[in-house]
Amino acid sequence: MKPDRARVMSEGLITGLIGYVVIVLFYGILNVITGQSFFSTAAHLGAGLASPSGRGSAIGAVLAFNGLHVIAFLLVGLVAAWIVMQTERHPSFFVLALFIGIAGLFGIMAGFLSFAARSGIELPIGSVFAANLLAGVAMGAYLLKAHPRLWAEVRDHLDPETEHPVPH
Repeated sequence: MKPDRARVMSEGLITGLIGYVVIVLFYGILNVITGQSFFSTAAHLGAGLASPSGRGSAIGAVLAFNGLHVIAFLLVGLVAAWIVMQTERHPSFFVLALFIGIAGLFGIMAGFLSFAARSGIELPIGSVFAANLLAGVAMGAYLLKAHPRLWAEVRDHLDPETEHPVPH
C-alpha cells in the first residue's frame, strides 16, 4: 500500500473512532443526567435494526445501532482524512473542504434525525447539533495535530499579504 494511502487509512480510522466515541459519551452522559441508562438512546434507535418488530433485546438493539454508527463514523473519518491530505497538497482546497465539512454536518444531522423519526424517537435537534459539532471539533483537532503545518499553510494561502505582498 502506498504511504499516502496508508496514512489516510490510519488517520481516517482513528478520526472516525474519535467522532464515534464523542457521540457515544455525549448521549451516554445526557442519558445518565436525565435518569436513563447510559445506552438508552442507542437502545431506542437500534430497536428497529435488531428486530423488524422492534421487540428484540435491548443489548441486540444497542449492538445493532452502535455497529451501524461506528461504520458510518469510520467512513466519515476516512473522507475527512482524505480531505485533509488534499488540503495539505493544495491549500486552496481549504475553502471547498470547509464547505464539505459544513454540508456534511447538516447532511449527517438530517439523516440521523430522519432515522430517529422512523424509529419513533424524538431527539431534540439541539442535542443532535451539539453532539455532532463536538464530534467534528474533536475529529478536526486530531487531524490538525496529525498535520501541524496544515493550518499554517492554509492561513498563509488565504492571507492576501502572503500571496501578493504590498511593496513598502
